[in-house]
Amino acid sequence: MKFIIMAGGSGTKLWPVSREDAPKQFYPLIGKKTLFQLNVEALLERYSPYDIYVSTTEKLLHFVREQAPQIPGENYIIEPPEGRDTGPASGFAMLKLYQKFPDEVVMFYVQSPIVRNPTDKYLDMVESMEKLVKKYGQLVTGTQIPRYLETGSDLLKLGANVPSTNGIIVHQVSDFIDVVKDRMTLEQVTEIATQDKVGTHCNHNTWTPAKLLNAIKEFRPDWYNVLMKIQEVLGTKDEEEKVKRLYEQFEPGRIELVTKQLMKRGEVQAVIVPYKWTHITTWDDVARYYLEEAIETHQTEVIEVESKDNLVLSDTKKLIALVGIKDTVVVETPDSILVVPKEMANKVKEVHDILKTRGYEDFL
Repeated sequence: MKFIIMAGGSGTKLWPVSREDAPKQFYPLIGKKTLFQLNVEALLERYSPYDIYVSTTEKLLHFVREQAPQIPGENYIIEPPEGRDTGPASGFAMLKLYQKFPDEVVMFYVQSPIVRNPTDKYLDMVESMEKLVKKYGQLVTGTQIPRYLETGSDLLKLGANVPSTNGIIVHQVSDFIDVVKDRMTLEQVTEIATQDKVGTHCNHNTWTPAKLLNAIKEFRPDWYNVLMKIQEVLGTKDEEEKVKRLYEQFEPGRIELVTKQLMKRGEVQAVIVPYKWTHITTWDDVARYYLEEAIETHQTEVIEVESKDNLVLSDTKKLIALVGIKDTVVVETPDSILVVPKEMANKVKEVHDILKTRGYEDFL
């Protein structure tokens, strides 16, 4: 079995710590090690470094080398700098593995900003997912019954149970609920959750390169045509420049534009993750994780007057005083300060968008 760790994203919702030149997966957000390091080390407990591939950009490659020196250089998949979202990125990465392992089972969406505890349960699940793909031939993904309802994660409608081993619970997926893209309110999410059995979409997409490319051919033939052009130039002179020019032809879009069509046809299985799955996407996620893991929520000297339940982080270790502030995240870096109520943490991306519109490149 092979793994592709997707580590080329920019993590705009965790600005100002997460920057385009140093995104969240390479920053020690929840301890001394980065989220990327934690993901690599978990896989290395049971798999060889030669089984692990990393998809990232040339700009971020130095982080991969520094933080995961065990992974051989030939396992780096360099995405062109023009981001086209997870659809083209996943297709490009799986095309690379298709050259060597067309029918090998690959977990091609090992997200860096995920915390999985305990690790042995995660690895047991991975082994079960490989068996499911080999037995049924369908795409297998991960899900968990929500501990709380929120608007930052998409949902899966769960259907009939699928026979499995090792005590792993598996459901056939009947539909994909695009909570984030459709900007659903908490009330809408709650209504859906009361009508159907749903699970949070935890990704962990697992399939073979050949099967994914066939699905892309069916549901996104425009992506497939670009991928086939890229395949023709792999291994040729000036490959990097040729791939870059072709990659620009991709229409941006998430891999769910393909996988949700498979879900609607009942051709996707979802494993209930048998461990604690924490998606570190927003500052609210960070604050919740700190509380659940009993991590000190004041990472600098803080004075609070009629204030409570705040997360305060400071790179400069300045004294920060809060008066009448509750359920808020305060993040200070050498050049920026963010103050955001936890319930509005999803809006931080809009700050990043405004900075880009105004040409404030130094703050991105």
